[in-house]
Amino acid sequence: MNRITAHFLASRGASWARSACAALATSVALLALAACGGSDDDVDRGPTTIETQAKLNGLYWDARASRLYLTDDDASVNAIRTWDGDKGFPIAYQLPAMAADQRATLGQLTRGADGNLYTTRFGFGSYGTVVAVQSRDSSFNLMGLDGARRRIGITPTADGKLIDGWFRGGGSGPSGVISELTVGAGGLASERDLITGLSKPAGVAVVGDQLFVSDQGTGQLLAYSLAAVRAQAAQAQDGRVVASFTTADGLDLMTAGPDGTLYFGGSGGTLYAVSPKGAVTTLARGWPGIRGVALDAANRRLFAAVTAAQAGGPASIRIVPID
Repeated sequence: MNRITAHFLASRGASWARSACAALATSVALLALAACGGSDDDVDRGPTTIETQAKLNGLYWDARASRLYLTDDDASVNAIRTWDGDKGFPIAYQLPAMAADQRATLGQLTRGADGNLYTTRFGFGSYGTVVAVQSRDSSFNLMGLDGARRRIGITPTADGKLIDGWFRGGGSGPSGVISELTVGAGGLASERDLITGLSKPAGVAVVGDQLFVSDQGTGQLLAYSLAAVRAQAAQAQDGRVVASFTTADGLDLMTAGPDGTLYFGGSGGTLYAVSPKGAVTTLARGWPGIRGVALDAANRRLFAAVTAAQAGGPASIRIVPID
Protein backbone atom coordinates (compact mmCIF):
# COMPACT_ATOMS: atom_id res chain seq x y z
CA MET A 1 0.00 0.00 0.00
CA ASN A 2 1.46 3.41 -0.91
CA ARG A 3 1.39 6.36 1.44
CA ILE A 4 -1.44 8.09 -0.44
CA THR A 5 -3.72 5.02 -0.08
CA ALA A 6 -2.78 4.63 3.61
CA HIS A 7 -3.60 8.26 4.36
CA PHE A 8 -6.89 7.94 2.48
CA LEU A 9 -7.95 4.89 4.57
CA ALA A 10 -6.84 6.35 7.89
CA SER A 11 -8.80 9.53 7.32
CA ARG A 12 -12.05 7.50 6.98
CA GLY A 13 -11.65 5.27 10.04
CA ALA A 14 -10.90 1.56 10.47
CA SER A 15 -14.42 0.19 10.00
CA TRP A 16 -14.96 2.14 6.80
CA ALA A 17 -11.52 1.05 5.60
CA ARG A 18 -12.40 -2.65 5.99
CA SER A 19 -15.56 -2.25 3.96
CA ALA A 20 -13.69 -0.33 1.27
CA CYS A 21 -10.89 -2.87 0.77
CA ALA A 22 -12.64 -4.76 -2.00
CA ALA A 23 -13.36 -1.59 -3.94
CA LEU A 24 -9.82 -0.35 -3.52
CA ALA A 25 -8.44 -3.66 -4.75
CA THR A 26 -9.98 -2.95 -8.15
CA SER A 27 -7.94 0.26 -8.30
CA VAL A 28 -4.55 -1.45 -8.18
CA ALA A 29 -4.01 -1.19 -11.94
CA LEU A 30 -4.74 2.53 -11.92
CA LEU A 31 -2.36 3.10 -9.02
CA ALA A 32 0.32 1.15 -10.87
CA LEU A 33 -0.08 3.41 -13.89
CA ALA A 34 0.20 6.47 -11.67
CA ALA A 35 3.45 5.12 -10.26
CA CYS A 36 4.75 4.84 -13.82
CA GLY A 37 4.12 8.47 -14.54
CA GLY A 38 0.58 9.76 -14.07
CA SER A 39 -0.29 12.78 -11.96
CA ASP A 40 0.42 10.98 -8.63
CA ASP A 41 2.36 13.03 -6.09
CA ASP A 42 4.89 10.18 -5.79
CA VAL A 43 6.11 10.46 -9.39
CA ASP A 44 9.90 10.34 -9.53
CA ARG A 45 11.02 13.52 -11.31
CA GLY A 46 14.70 12.90 -10.60
CA PRO A 47 17.53 13.32 -10.74
CA THR A 48 17.54 9.53 -10.65
CA THR A 49 19.74 6.81 -12.16
CA ILE A 50 18.33 3.31 -12.70
CA GLU A 51 20.92 0.78 -13.85
CA THR A 52 20.13 -2.09 -16.21
CA GLN A 53 22.02 -4.70 -18.20
CA ALA A 54 19.80 -3.99 -21.22
CA LYS A 55 21.54 -2.54 -24.26
CA LEU A 56 19.46 0.65 -24.44
CA ASN A 57 18.79 2.74 -27.51
CA GLY A 58 15.43 4.30 -28.41
CA LEU A 59 12.92 5.54 -25.82
CA TYR A 60 9.24 6.41 -26.13
CA TRP A 61 6.97 7.88 -23.46
CA ASP A 62 3.38 6.82 -24.07
CA ALA A 63 1.36 9.65 -22.50
CA ARG A 64 -1.93 7.81 -22.97
CA ALA A 65 -0.77 4.79 -20.96
CA SER A 66 1.66 6.72 -18.73
CA ARG A 67 4.37 4.23 -19.63
CA LEU A 68 7.97 4.30 -20.81
CA TYR A 69 9.04 1.91 -23.59
CA LEU A 70 12.63 1.25 -24.64
CA THR A 71 14.42 -0.80 -27.27
CA ASP A 72 16.95 -3.42 -26.18
CA ASP A 73 19.74 -3.80 -28.75
CA ASP A 74 21.13 -7.00 -27.26
CA ALA A 75 21.03 -9.54 -30.10
CA SER A 76 19.92 -12.28 -27.69
CA VAL A 77 16.98 -10.11 -26.56
CA ASN A 78 15.89 -8.11 -29.63
CA ALA A 79 12.85 -6.67 -27.91
CA ILE A 80 10.96 -3.65 -26.64
CA ARG A 81 11.00 -3.38 -22.87
CA THR A 82 8.89 -1.27 -20.55
CA TRP A 83 9.73 0.41 -17.26
CA ASP A 84 7.81 -0.89 -14.25
CA GLY A 85 7.97 2.45 -12.44
CA ASP A 86 10.67 1.25 -10.03
CA LYS A 87 13.84 -0.59 -11.05
CA GLY A 88 12.64 -3.25 -13.47
CA PHE A 89 12.51 -3.38 -17.29
CA PRO A 90 10.45 -6.42 -18.30
CA ILE A 91 10.04 -7.35 -21.96
CA ALA A 92 6.80 -5.96 -23.38
CA TYR A 93 7.12 -7.02 -27.04
CA GLN A 94 9.38 -9.53 -28.74
CA LEU A 95 10.54 -8.43 -32.21
CA PRO A 96 10.98 -10.55 -35.37
CA ALA A 97 13.81 -13.06 -35.12
CA MET A 98 17.19 -12.17 -36.58
CA ALA A 99 19.59 -14.35 -38.58
CA ALA A 100 22.52 -15.77 -36.61
CA ASP A 101 24.99 -13.31 -38.18
CA GLN A 102 22.79 -10.21 -37.68
CA ARG A 103 22.69 -7.69 -34.85
CA ALA A 104 19.54 -6.14 -33.41
CA THR A 105 20.64 -2.51 -34.01
CA LEU A 106 17.34 -0.92 -33.01
CA GLY A 107 16.87 2.85 -33.16
CA GLN A 108 14.17 5.35 -32.30
CA LEU A 109 10.82 4.11 -31.03
CA THR A 110 7.46 5.82 -31.60
CA ARG A 111 3.74 5.15 -31.95
CA GLY A 112 1.90 5.73 -35.24
CA ALA A 113 -1.62 7.01 -35.77
CA ASP A 114 -2.70 3.41 -36.40
CA GLY A 115 -1.80 2.52 -32.81
CA ASN A 116 1.23 0.42 -33.76
CA LEU A 117 4.64 0.94 -32.21
CA TYR A 118 7.40 1.46 -34.80
CA THR A 119 11.16 1.22 -34.41
CA THR A 120 13.99 1.40 -36.92
CA ARG A 121 16.58 -1.31 -37.48
CA PHE A 122 19.97 0.01 -38.62
CA GLY A 123 21.06 -3.13 -40.45
CA PHE A 124 24.59 -2.04 -41.43
CA GLY A 125 23.72 -1.51 -45.08
CA SER A 126 22.27 -4.98 -45.52
CA TYR A 127 19.14 -5.69 -43.44
CA GLY A 128 17.93 -2.22 -42.45
CA THR A 129 14.18 -1.91 -42.00
CA VAL A 130 11.35 -0.57 -39.85
CA VAL A 131 9.62 -2.92 -37.42
CA ALA A 132 5.90 -2.61 -36.61
CA VAL A 133 4.42 -3.92 -33.37
CA GLN A 134 0.66 -4.48 -33.30
CA SER A 135 0.40 -6.47 -30.08
CA ARG A 136 2.37 -8.74 -27.77
CA ASP A 137 1.96 -11.58 -30.27
CA SER A 138 2.26 -9.64 -33.52
CA SER A 139 5.38 -7.82 -34.73
CA PHE A 140 6.77 -7.76 -38.26
CA ASN A 141 9.27 -6.05 -40.53
CA LEU A 142 7.66 -3.70 -43.02
CA MET A 143 7.93 -4.99 -46.57
CA GLY A 144 9.15 -3.12 -49.62
CA LEU A 145 11.90 -1.10 -47.90
CA ASP A 146 15.51 -0.89 -49.12
CA GLY A 147 17.68 -2.89 -46.72
CA ALA A 148 20.77 -0.87 -47.67
CA ARG A 149 19.34 2.23 -45.94
CA ARG A 150 20.77 2.66 -42.44
CA ARG A 151 17.80 4.04 -40.48
CA ILE A 152 18.06 5.63 -37.02
CA GLY A 153 15.32 8.18 -36.30
CA ILE A 154 11.56 7.95 -36.81
CA THR A 155 8.71 10.23 -35.70
CA PRO A 156 4.99 10.70 -36.44
CA THR A 157 3.31 13.71 -38.02
CA ALA A 158 0.02 15.30 -36.97
CA ASP A 159 -1.75 13.98 -40.08
CA GLY A 160 -0.91 10.35 -39.42
CA LYS A 161 2.26 9.86 -41.47
CA LEU A 162 5.72 8.80 -40.31
CA ILE A 163 9.06 10.51 -40.99
CA ASP A 164 12.32 8.55 -40.89
CA GLY A 165 15.97 9.37 -41.49
CA TRP A 166 18.61 7.21 -43.14
CA PHE A 167 21.99 7.26 -44.86
CA ARG A 168 24.29 5.03 -46.88
CA GLY A 169 27.90 4.10 -46.18
CA GLY A 170 29.73 5.50 -43.17
CA GLY A 171 27.76 8.70 -42.78
CA SER A 172 30.67 11.02 -43.64
CA GLY A 173 29.38 12.20 -47.04
CA PRO A 174 26.15 13.76 -48.31
CA SER A 175 24.20 10.49 -48.46
CA GLY A 176 21.77 11.25 -45.64
CA VAL A 177 18.05 11.55 -46.43
CA ILE A 178 14.82 12.33 -44.59
CA SER A 179 11.85 10.43 -46.02
CA GLU A 180 8.13 10.24 -45.51
CA LEU A 181 7.18 6.66 -44.69
CA THR A 182 3.80 5.36 -45.82
CA VAL A 183 2.54 2.05 -44.45
CA GLY A 184 -0.08 0.32 -46.55
CA ALA A 185 -2.19 -2.80 -46.30
CA GLY A 186 -0.41 -5.96 -45.28
CA GLY A 187 2.62 -4.07 -44.00
CA LEU A 188 3.75 -2.99 -47.46
CA ALA A 189 5.60 0.32 -47.08
CA SER A 190 7.24 2.97 -49.24
CA GLU A 191 9.51 5.97 -48.65
CA ARG A 192 9.40 9.32 -50.44
CA ASP A 193 12.44 11.58 -50.14
CA LEU A 194 11.82 14.98 -48.53
CA ILE A 195 15.36 16.21 -47.75
CA THR A 196 18.59 15.01 -49.38
CA GLY A 197 22.27 15.89 -49.02
CA LEU A 198 22.50 15.41 -45.24
CA SER A 199 25.44 13.61 -43.71
CA LYS A 200 24.17 11.30 -40.95
CA PRO A 201 20.67 12.29 -39.79
CA ALA A 202 20.15 10.78 -36.35
CA GLY A 203 17.29 12.58 -34.64
CA VAL A 204 14.00 13.71 -36.21
CA ALA A 205 11.05 15.52 -34.63
CA VAL A 206 7.95 17.29 -35.93
CA VAL A 207 6.27 20.20 -34.14
CA GLY A 208 3.42 21.76 -36.10
CA ASP A 209 4.81 22.52 -39.56
CA GLN A 210 8.42 22.40 -38.39
CA LEU A 211 10.48 19.33 -39.22
CA PHE A 212 13.66 19.22 -37.11
CA VAL A 213 16.72 17.13 -37.96
CA SER A 214 19.92 16.59 -35.97
CA ASP A 215 22.78 15.76 -38.32
CA GLN A 216 25.41 13.78 -36.45
CA GLY A 217 27.89 14.09 -39.30
CA THR A 218 27.94 17.91 -39.26
CA GLY A 219 26.81 18.77 -35.72
CA GLN A 220 23.96 20.94 -37.01
CA LEU A 221 20.38 21.08 -35.78
CA LEU A 222 18.24 22.04 -38.78
CA ALA A 223 14.60 23.04 -39.31
CA TYR A 224 12.44 22.80 -42.44
CA SER A 225 8.83 23.54 -43.30
CA LEU A 226 7.13 20.16 -43.53
CA ALA A 227 4.57 21.49 -46.00
CA ALA A 228 7.32 22.95 -48.19
CA VAL A 229 9.46 19.79 -48.37
CA ARG A 230 6.36 17.72 -49.06
CA ALA A 231 5.56 19.98 -52.00
CA GLN A 232 9.14 19.96 -53.29
CA ALA A 233 12.10 18.01 -51.93
CA ALA A 234 14.79 20.17 -50.32
CA GLN A 235 18.55 20.01 -50.00
CA ALA A 236 20.33 19.95 -46.63
CA GLN A 237 21.52 23.55 -47.08
CA ASP A 238 17.93 24.76 -47.51
CA GLY A 239 17.27 24.21 -43.82
CA ARG A 240 17.39 26.87 -41.13
CA VAL A 241 20.29 26.27 -38.73
CA VAL A 242 18.65 26.24 -35.30
CA ALA A 243 21.88 25.54 -33.39
CA SER A 244 25.37 24.26 -34.11
CA PHE A 245 27.38 21.70 -32.17
CA THR A 246 30.66 19.89 -32.80
CA THR A 247 30.94 16.46 -34.36
CA ALA A 248 32.42 15.34 -31.01
CA ASP A 249 28.97 15.88 -29.50
CA GLY A 250 27.79 12.95 -31.64
CA LEU A 251 24.18 14.16 -31.77
CA ASP A 252 21.75 11.27 -31.45
CA LEU A 253 18.02 10.57 -31.11
CA MET A 254 15.72 13.50 -30.35
CA THR A 255 12.31 14.29 -28.90
CA ALA A 256 10.23 17.47 -28.79
CA GLY A 257 8.06 19.11 -26.16
CA PRO A 258 4.63 20.65 -26.81
CA ASP A 259 6.22 24.12 -26.88
CA GLY A 260 8.71 23.07 -29.56
CA THR A 261 11.69 22.63 -27.23
CA LEU A 262 13.99 19.90 -28.52
CA TYR A 263 15.78 17.45 -26.23
CA PHE A 264 18.71 15.23 -27.20
CA GLY A 265 22.15 14.03 -26.21
CA GLY A 266 24.91 12.17 -27.96
CA SER A 267 28.11 10.20 -27.71
CA GLY A 268 29.81 13.22 -26.09
CA GLY A 269 27.76 12.64 -22.95
CA THR A 270 26.00 16.02 -22.78
CA LEU A 271 22.22 16.34 -22.53
CA TYR A 272 20.74 19.42 -24.24
CA ALA A 273 17.50 21.34 -24.48
CA VAL A 274 17.16 23.72 -27.45
CA SER A 275 14.34 26.24 -27.80
CA PRO A 276 12.66 26.73 -31.21
CA LYS A 277 14.64 29.99 -31.53
CA GLY A 278 17.95 28.24 -30.90
CA ALA A 279 18.70 28.98 -27.24
CA VAL A 280 20.79 26.06 -25.95
CA THR A 281 20.56 24.83 -22.35
CA THR A 282 22.84 22.13 -20.95
CA LEU A 283 20.81 19.81 -18.73
CA ALA A 284 23.64 17.42 -17.82
CA ARG A 285 27.22 16.74 -18.86
CA GLY A 286 30.00 14.26 -18.20
CA TRP A 287 27.82 11.20 -18.71
CA PRO A 288 28.75 8.20 -20.85
CA GLY A 289 27.10 8.33 -24.29
CA ILE A 290 23.43 9.23 -24.56
CA ARG A 291 21.16 7.45 -27.05
CA GLY A 292 17.40 7.95 -26.90
CA VAL A 293 15.43 10.49 -24.87
CA ALA A 294 11.72 10.68 -24.01
CA LEU A 295 9.69 13.48 -22.47
CA ASP A 296 6.91 13.05 -19.91
CA ALA A 297 5.49 16.55 -20.37
CA ALA A 298 2.69 16.14 -17.81
CA ASN A 299 5.18 15.46 -15.02
CA ARG A 300 7.95 17.74 -16.35
CA ARG A 301 10.63 15.08 -16.54
CA LEU A 302 12.98 13.78 -19.22
CA PHE A 303 14.22 10.20 -19.57
CA ALA A 304 17.63 9.52 -21.14
CA ALA A 305 19.11 6.18 -22.23
CA VAL A 306 22.75 6.28 -21.12
CA THR A 307 25.31 3.77 -22.37
CA ALA A 308 27.56 1.75 -20.09
CA ALA A 309 30.65 3.54 -18.83
CA GLN A 310 32.77 0.48 -19.62
CA ALA A 311 32.40 -2.73 -21.58
CA GLY A 312 30.28 -5.23 -19.71
CA GLY A 313 29.03 -2.63 -17.26
CA PRO A 314 25.44 -1.53 -16.75
CA ALA A 315 23.65 1.00 -18.90
CA SER A 316 21.11 3.26 -17.22
CA ILE A 317 17.90 5.19 -17.55
CA ARG A 318 18.36 8.64 -16.05
CA ILE A 319 15.45 10.84 -15.04
CA VAL A 320 16.02 14.58 -15.23
CA PRO A 321 13.50 17.18 -13.95
CA ILE A 322 12.42 19.78 -16.51
CA ASP A 323 11.27 23.01 -14.81
